[in-house]
Amino acid sequence: MLKGLRSRLNEWFSREDGEPPSITERSRLLEISQHYPTAYEFIERKYGVRVDGGDSALTLRDFVDKFGLPPAQILFMEIQMDSRFAEVKSVSARTAKQILDSRPDAKLLDVREEWEMKIGKVPKSEPLTPELLDALLSSEDRVLPIILYCHFGVRSMDAALFLADRGFRNVSVVQGGIEAWSVDVDPTIPRYEAAYC
Repeated sequence: MLKGLRSRLNEWFSREDGEPPSITERSRLLEISQHYPTAYEFIERKYGVRVDGGDSALTLRDFVDKFGLPPAQILFMEIQMDSRFAEVKSVSARTAKQILDSRPDAKLLDVREEWEMKIGKVPKSEPLTPELLDALLSSEDRVLPIILYCHFGVRSMDAALFLADRGFRNVSVVQGGIEAWSVDVDPTIPRYEAAYC
């Protein structure tokens, strides 16, 4: 799936005009699914609507009208976001610990502020500093398991998407962040309230 999306992006940006194709509410679902391979799966999962052969020939606007879905622009934005978030796995703190225990080469990166790290951190984690980020980006290994965490998971998702956009294919975020790690894996790690997401 990710490989198909990346090849599609490469195809878009190798066009003479350097622009991705324009998707409008008059674009047919089939055309949209060629650029966003998980579109039909997303529509079925979120709205319970299965796209069949006849529906794929409908324009996005006609499709949302037929099934009473949100406006075409909203549905398209949701398809884009779903496709983007599919590149990053969200794992529980326990699963992250199992990955780290079984893969000594895996990296556990902390994307929190320095003051938060002073309160507590997950053992063997590294702060995601600009220097470490530069080293990762200059590395050839794009399949290295990378697990990121913050307080609850929002900032780490931003960082994970940044890495996924640059070709890293094995990126995960700890669902619930260090808070979940403290509750589910290691209660000796102090919990705290004041922080960004």
